[in-house]
Amino acid sequence: MLPTTFLPVDLHRWDRGPAADVLAVPVWSDLRPLRGAAGLLDWRLCGRLSQLLREGRLCGAPGEKLLLATNRIAWQRVLAVGVGDSRDFDDDGFRSAIVCCLEALRRLGGNSLAIAFPGRDIDLIRPDRAMRVFLDALAQSEREAGAWLSRLTVIDKVSSAKSLVSA
Repeated sequence: MLPTTFLPVDLHRWDRGPAADVLAVPVWSDLRPLRGAAGLLDWRLCGRLSQLLREGRLCGAPGEKLLLATNRIAWQRVLAVGVGDSRDFDDDGFRSAIVCCLEALRRLGGNSLAIAFPGRDIDLIRPDRAMRVFLDALAQSEREAGAWLSRLTVIDKVSSAKSLVSA
C-alpha cells in the first residue's frame, strides 16, 4: 500500500506538510486566473506561473510540462502540467495528465510526489474517481518500470479528504 498523506489547499498546512521531490499542479488553457492549488502556488511564487502564462512560455495545452525549481515551498520542484480546455476535460484527459506527471517524476528520478489532481479544482471529477484512476495509472507505470513511487501527498479541498482516503 502506497503511504498517502492528504493536505488541504492551504499554505500554512503546506509549510508544515511532508516534503516531496515534486509538487504537480494542473494548468488549464482556458481558465484565468489560476485556480485551486495552482492559484495558491502562483501566489506563493509571487505570480511566477502567471508571468510564464503571460509570456507564452506556458499555455496549459494537454501534455505540456514545465518544471520549476523553488525554495519558497516545502517541495524542491514544481511541475506545471497542461490539461487543456476545461470544457473538453474527461476521464481520458485526467488519465493523460496523470500519466504525464508520473512519467516526468520517474524520469527525474523522484520517488515522492505531491499532486493536486486535475479537475478537482473545478469539480470536474469526483475525488474517489480521481484517486482510483491515479492508482490505476501508477500500477501501470510500476508494471513497466518497477515499483518507484514511495510516498504520495494529495492536495485537495478539505471536504474531499474522506473520499480520497477511502478510494
